[in-house]
Amino acid sequence: MFSYSVNSLIVFYEVVKAGSFSRAANVLFMTQPGVSNHVAQLEAQTRSRLLKREKGKFQLTKEGRIIYKYAEKIEKMTRELENAIRNIQKDVKPLLKIGTTPVYSRIVMPYILGSFQKANPNIMIKLDVGSSDDMVKTVVSMQNDVVIIANPKTSKKLYAFPLVKEELVLITSNGHPLSKKESVSLKEIGDYPLIIREEGSSTRKVVLSAFELMHITPSALFEVKSTEFIKEWVSQGKGISVLVKRAVLDEERKSLKVIPLKEPLSLDVSVVFLKSKKYDASIQKFADHMRENKLRSFFQ
Repeated sequence: MFSYSVNSLIVFYEVVKAGSFSRAANVLFMTQPGVSNHVAQLEAQTRSRLLKREKGKFQLTKEGRIIYKYAEKIEKMTRELENAIRNIQKDVKPLLKIGTTPVYSRIVMPYILGSFQKANPNIMIKLDVGSSDDMVKTVVSMQNDVVIIANPKTSKKLYAFPLVKEELVLITSNGHPLSKKESVSLKEIGDYPLIIREEGSSTRKVVLSAFELMHITPSALFEVKSTEFIKEWVSQGKGISVLVKRAVLDEERKSLKVIPLKEPLSLDVSVVFLKSKKYDASIQKFADHMRENKLRSFFQ
């Protein structure tokens, strides 16, 4: 099995080529003691004296000439390999896998990804969508590189930084009894059929936790994965719901009434990725992009 250090062989090659330890150190961006250590290590591994040193100069020994021929070939192959890798990297764009919730995929991500790709055209994007809980699992399993989700659970494996606080509001049809109110309490909401997101949704957790804390039991609960279905169902007067305010677009307010809650509820949205990937170039670029002031103004 090959046990000699490729780095030591290349250092040895540069020393012989330059005819000087100090000049080789300059070429390799190393210290002179560092160069000397590599040559000494190679001599120890080969159990041979490779250089005959006299008055600050050196000559190759018989063994040194043999090793130098192979070191020269290895140095050439290393340069060829580096060139081949550069050519491969020119043709292959890095892929950044991003996950988020259904609401953000429709309303927020087109803006975020549009501005990010404009600034980083060499990075390909793959977008995944699911509940907050599901998206956290995809980060841990490395199916996604980074996710934008609400109320992430703390974990030693995960790094998260806050992005925005999203207000939760009640939505009703225009003809609903609560539609004329300027604000409503959770107790009032409990008197009407409530449609909520599926298990794993952060909105669902916050709403049901608030009801439980106030000892309120909704008259009926309907569970649905699609936020769009919820809004359509509510607009037909078949129930009410609590959603992120941002989820209700301007054109949808013609058929939906958005009402603030007297007991404020909100979601803390964060950008989350594995701590072990903190220094991944693509993730760092995306994280830096999300921290930019001009991007944060979008969330005001």
